[in-house]
Amino acid sequence: MNNLHFLIQRFFCWVSDAIAFLPFPLLGQEISDSSSKGAWKFNAYAESFFCVRQRLETGQNISDFQFNNNRGNIIGLNQVSQGVEYLSKDFRFNLALHTGTYVEDNYAAEPAYLQPINRAYVGYRVSKKRNVWLDAGVFPSYIGFESVNAFDNATATRSLLAENSPYFLTGIRANYPISPKNEFNFYVLTGWQRIKPQNNNSTPSFGWQWIHAFPNQSKFNWSFWAGADHPDSSRKWRYFNNFYWQGKKGKWSYTVGFDIGMEQEKKTAKSFFVWYSTVLITQYSISNKWRSAFRIEHYADPHSVITKPANGSAVRASSQSINVDYSPRPSILCRVEWRSLQAKEPVFFQRDKYANQTSYTTLTIAYQLNANLRKRSHQSLKIGNDKQ
Repeated sequence: MNNLHFLIQRFFCWVSDAIAFLPFPLLGQEISDSSSKGAWKFNAYAESFFCVRQRLETGQNISDFQFNNNRGNIIGLNQVSQGVEYLSKDFRFNLALHTGTYVEDNYAAEPAYLQPINRAYVGYRVSKKRNVWLDAGVFPSYIGFESVNAFDNATATRSLLAENSPYFLTGIRANYPISPKNEFNFYVLTGWQRIKPQNNNSTPSFGWQWIHAFPNQSKFNWSFWAGADHPDSSRKWRYFNNFYWQGKKGKWSYTVGFDIGMEQEKKTAKSFFVWYSTVLITQYSISNKWRSAFRIEHYADPHSVITKPANGSAVRASSQSINVDYSPRPSILCRVEWRSLQAKEPVFFQRDKYANQTSYTTLTIAYQLNANLRKRSHQSLKIGNDKQ
């Protein structure tokens, strides 16, 4: 593992130095005077996985409604990304490209030329007194407590709640810190997880996020989204709420989440189809390098508003999982997880048919790097939070 870490570190250091000498005037200025004008950073991330599941063809998807680590009996790359970001007192910029099975599955609706975009936004601080920023572009979703990055999650696989709400969004966002304990974010968006706006849909989407921090190392989040994910001719309004609470006590950490959404049954209808999801995750820190987590969840979309298995079944499923994590360095995360899912209808792939239940073991290795782009020796570059 140490040899692998050294080789990857050398490679990323070489890439960082190469980027640092690209002929961009701004970049050259930043390298020469980063303290007064801002700082450029290079970041990279990779997650590989191996999912062991019986009665599944090699490389076959586990289901139609899972997008991360969603291949059976094959070693795969869930996501590999590289990017640069710039931050000064009043301006910021972030660009990252990616590839992997997650991109193949979750960006399938986007044109091929947009699928490599992981992040692409610029921001300007409109109020120095309140520290209010306005960003425009493609950015990570504000909905939910999980992300594509394994380091943000307590489990190896993502919850059904996370898999079936946006991972990315496109549009304009503004943050507004009310106080040290309360922050609001406001959004005007192109749609429900869309980079390219939907054809013949002239309605923008809207959203907000409220984060409240408690003094006992816990926080509460409420995220809201409103819009239409259908063309104007068949417009059906959709409303979605995401709630979660996260807390810590000693070596234990907890996450409780609840999502509920509703969409008009048809255009101008006063009745709505409803779907919802609940999840509970507990994590125990065994030591600085070892952790374990347990998850139980339920997801119900009886009218197939969000989840649409090819066989026409509705997803009403429960899941349980337990995982063990090993992190030899802050920049490396190794996991093994056992997961079981049960559904009322056959929604999980099983060779040439669908099954009501499935269980499998997933092994993952994730690596991340964050490095300042300056003229310095390789030894001074930081890998994650490592001290060189």
